[in-house]
Amino acid sequence: MSCSSVLYKNLWLADGTGTPLRKCAVLTKGAEVRAIEPAITASAADRTLDLGGRILAPGFIDVHGHSDLSILARPEGFGKISQGVVSEIAGNCGLSAFPVTRFNRAHLNELYRQYGVEIDWDDYSGWRAALARRGVKLKMHALCGHNTLRAAIAGYEQAGLSGPELDEMARLLDRMLEQGAPGLSTGLLYVPGKFADSDEIVFLMKRLAARGALYATHLRSEGSELLESLSETVECARRAGLNRLQISHFKTAGRANWSKLDAALALLEAARQDGIELSVDRYPYTESMTQLSVILPGEWGDLDDETIERRLADPAEQQALETALDESRSSEYWRTVRLVGTAAPGFSGCEGKTLDRLAAQFRVTAPALAVKLLSADAAGTTAGFRGMSEENLRRILALPWCMAGSDENARPLDYSIGRSHPRAFGSLPRFLKLRFEDGASIESAVRQVTGLPADTFRLAGQGYIAAGRPADFAVFDPEELDGTDDFANPHTPASGLLLTVIDGEAVYRP
Repeated sequence: MSCSSVLYKNLWLADGTGTPLRKCAVLTKGAEVRAIEPAITASAADRTLDLGGRILAPGFIDVHGHSDLSILARPEGFGKISQGVVSEIAGNCGLSAFPVTRFNRAHLNELYRQYGVEIDWDDYSGWRAALARRGVKLKMHALCGHNTLRAAIAGYEQAGLSGPELDEMARLLDRMLEQGAPGLSTGLLYVPGKFADSDEIVFLMKRLAARGALYATHLRSEGSELLESLSETVECARRAGLNRLQISHFKTAGRANWSKLDAALALLEAARQDGIELSVDRYPYTESMTQLSVILPGEWGDLDDETIERRLADPAEQQALETALDESRSSEYWRTVRLVGTAAPGFSGCEGKTLDRLAAQFRVTAPALAVKLLSADAAGTTAGFRGMSEENLRRILALPWCMAGSDENARPLDYSIGRSHPRAFGSLPRFLKLRFEDGASIESAVRQVTGLPADTFRLAGQGYIAAGRPADFAVFDPEELDGTDDFANPHTPASGLLLTVIDGEAVYRP
């Protein structure tokens, strides 16, 4: 690590606190901020960078990422650092790279096969050691994922857990928290998390409450049962005495549910008034993305991806699933589902197209096309889903307790380890752009992606610029800042982001 000194001058400082911008100079030495003054002479530094009146902000914090394995495959983390991100909270939606036992190791290695990284560790400490061995500069933190935790005890097919299994799960969670995991995440839409009842969640929340740790949740429903899912989460927290609660990618999914935002916000505000430290994160797009397998109806929806692929090796099962999809999904539905990425053979160049268009191209029905994709690559086939309100999006971003999350992996510029939603390259800059468009001050919007996340996740030394703190910066032009929304070319670096610095080292310049 270099110990040279750098003077940043001719800048407006947004220090992460939300206080008004100030014109000043910032001096760093090595990895640390040494001084912030109205003016500092160039002779005080080895190098001087004139920022031309741009904004110097703390490096951005992506509070909802999934770079657990991708960052090991490509340690430069280009998709994140090119949008000003210096730190990520991974392990979201119930999926983390730990804890690993004989019950879930093979499944996790299959799930992450596209990255070519073998999971040869067991716990949070082992995962962090793997980051260090690969020279990862991005400051990675990870919640313990409930799906991974549950599967480490009982695998992916068991619905109910016995008392001894619950106790063992709690002990394993305690161990991950002791090793530094900042909390627990759930993904109650996915297997096996969807099998957990409220009592199981409360049981684990009590362990979090005892340690002052955070609970983050991908709700059971973000659409038709949004209010019920939010009520369940808040009530569980109250029963457990837990006061740190994070709602992941908060949204009203599906046009029929857009009108529920007022009731949802009232529910969350009531929880905050009751003393729960409640926050939300959101990516600034109206199209979501997850594995295509979430569309499966009935018993198919209770299967993990490995089991789906195994069953679909049988032509009779393929026909059965095709029929089930045809009966459960309207023809209109397939116009709202977009192929984002897949390793299924024969689909190169099809990314970004909706499934109805692809079905016409391949001269098959849309359900048959979906079955073909899942048969070949249930674990890796991802899809985008249209159905969110732009107006609701902007209202959510304006919440003073809303933070930015990409809900994506750190990807390289190329497609060597898969293809992403545009949010993998554009979320943080686009979040700020939308806030600026809606009249937010630069300093208050910057706080939403810096100081607020650092406080929420208890990230010591991050989120603020002050003497003695790490020299983690994002430099941007507020007039030019934006992130791509192009599904045809999703790996497009953000515009207006001029420099990313981690521990005093410039890791990205456009």
